[in-house]
Amino acid sequence: MEKSPTNFEINLGESKASVQQHSVGGQVIFRVQFSNNRPPLVLHRAVNANESRFWTSIPEGRQREAEEIGKLISAHFKSRT
Repeated sequence: MEKSPTNFEINLGESKASVQQHSVGGQVIFRVQFSNNRPPLVLHRAVNANESRFWTSIPEGRQREAEEIGKLISAHFKSRT
């Protein structure tokens, strides 16, 4: 069962993006909607074989964006504590 989404905005230089947090199948995912013409990005925090966490896009292919936006999402949550 999906929880209601958490919504917030992040700054991307001169533009902004809206972020929705969802819980799907026990995993937390984020859907990022950009204010310009970039297509939406879905990402989540994964764990590799060495137990290191990293941001990745769903589907794969936008890894660089996922890493950049993931850092901003992490900073958003750190600023709330």
